[in-house]
Amino acid sequence: MSVVRKFSGSRVLVWLVLVVGGVLSLFPFFWMVIGTTLNPNDVIRGIIVPGPELFLNWAKATKNYNLPLFFLNSLKIALPTVFFGVIVNGLAAFGFEKFRSKSREKIFGILLLTLIIPQIAVVIPMFKLFSFFGLLNTHAAIILPSIMSVFIIFFMRQNFKMFPTEIMEAARVDGTSEFGIFVRIVSPSMKATFASAAIYMFIAQWNAYLWPLMTILTDAKKTLPIAMSSMMYAYTIEYGALMIIVCISIMPVLLLFLTMQKQFVAGLLGSVK
Repeated sequence: MSVVRKFSGSRVLVWLVLVVGGVLSLFPFFWMVIGTTLNPNDVIRGIIVPGPELFLNWAKATKNYNLPLFFLNSLKIALPTVFFGVIVNGLAAFGFEKFRSKSREKIFGILLLTLIIPQIAVVIPMFKLFSFFGLLNTHAAIILPSIMSVFIIFFMRQNFKMFPTEIMEAARVDGTSEFGIFVRIVSPSMKATFASAAIYMFIAQWNAYLWPLMTILTDAKKTLPIAMSSMMYAYTIEYGALMIIVCISIMPVLLLFLTMQKQFVAGLLGSVK
């Protein structure tokens, strides 16, 4: 009997901790959604009851702050980055893992060392480089540096380790080219890995702030994070409209993760089919 009571008590304690943790985690999102219906004064006062100004805040966000333009700008940057990034990083990871050479590990080690360099240390040389090529205030200036990711190469290489080399050797005997092996044999078996890399790159580019802030010089090219930042510097902050933009900005990331959650988890665990 005492064992049953002890088990029940520990179970209640676990559920209590989980409920408290869930409430604490979800409250900022709840407050954000409530803020979309309030005026700035009510948001500052900490009101957590829905208000009547949802449509007014939506009108401000779409007309005064041009939410559709900023949303499209973010998509124009994030989607090409993911598309080309998955291809480039996948080919690099595949080459590092499946093609042996004397200097392979040395080059890969040098790439890994670049991960310890903070972004702030390289933004000035990058700014001068893109200024020299006349790419400032263009979306290409944001996309090009983000395509190659050392972390994604490392992540994908770890997954490529589990792909059987014997299958590749058999394909070579059949006359398949190296690129054909990657496209027709390796890639279909590593869908979860590519999905995980795509989600990571999309989130990183969608939320990018420092480099776009330095390269984007006009309102017509701004992304959502830059637009939200510019709203915070105004004399009167329209918190309701700001909450609308924040809610819209998290929707693509949330939908992407919910629709590809299984592939994301499988990719992290190194799934090979």
